[in-house]
Amino acid sequence: MEHVKAFSRPVAVWVGFFNLLTCLLVLGGIYWILQIVSAELRGLMQTAPAAPQIARLAQWSGTALKFFWTALAPAALLFFIFLTFLTWAILRSVFKRRLRVAAAQRPAAAAAASKEDAARQSGDMNKRIFLHLIAVLQKEGRLLDFFSENLAQYNDSQIGAAVRSIHENCKKAIDKYLSPKAVLDQNEGDEISVSHDFDPNALKLVGNVTGRPPFQGVVRHRGWRALKIDMPMLSGQQDPWIIAPAEIEIR
Repeated sequence: MEHVKAFSRPVAVWVGFFNLLTCLLVLGGIYWILQIVSAELRGLMQTAPAAPQIARLAQWSGTALKFFWTALAPAALLFFIFLTFLTWAILRSVFKRRLRVAAAQRPAAAAAASKEDAARQSGDMNKRIFLHLIAVLQKEGRLLDFFSENLAQYNDSQIGAAVRSIHENCKKAIDKYLSPKAVLDQNEGDEISVSHDFDPNALKLVGNVTGRPPFQGVVRHRGWRALKIDMPMLSGQQDPWIIAPAEIEIR
C-alpha cells in the first residue's frame, strides 16, 4: 500500500498540473477566438445590418463573451478537474494491478531460484561422494601420490618396497570402511552353472552368450561386494573437486 501512495501522489500532482495548463490554454484560445469573431461580426452588421444570421451570430458571440469568465470558464475548469481525477484513478489502478502481478511472480521466481540452488548443491554433493573413497585412500595410503610418481626412474626392488606400504595402508582402509567380499565362493578357473534366476547385478556373462539360462561357464573373476558401507563423514568442504588439501607445516 505504501508503494501505491508513493506512486499516486506525484502522479496526481503532475496530471493535475498538466490538465490545469491545458485548461488555461484552451480557455485562452477560445476567448481569443470569440473576441475576433465578435469583432468581425460587429463589422459585418455595420455593412449589412439587415442580415438576420449575422445578427444572431453577433448576439451569440456577445453573450458568450459576457458570460465566459462567470459560466463557461468554471464549467471547463470543472470538466478538467473531473478529467484529472479520472486519469489519476486509471493510472493508480494500473499500477496496483502491476504490483499484484509482480508480487505473485516473486514467490515463483524465488522457488525457481531455490530449486536451481538445490540442484546445484545436489550436483556438488554427488561429485564429492564420487571422490570420497579416493580421498579416504589418499588419506590412509597416499594412493594418488603413488599414481603420480614416475616409476621409470626406480628399479623393481624400490617399487616393490614402496608398493608394500601403500598396499597395506589402502587394504586396511578398504577393510575398515567396506569389508569387501568375493561375490562367488569358487576360484578363478572353476566350472560354474548359471541358473535361470541369476542376479544380473551380481553376475556378468561374457563370451558366447546365446539362448536362455541355465548356462555352463568358467569363473574369470570372482567379483566383489561390500558387506558394509561405513565411510567417514564428509568434511563439509565446499569445493567438491578437492580430493585432499595441501598440507603446510608452519615454522
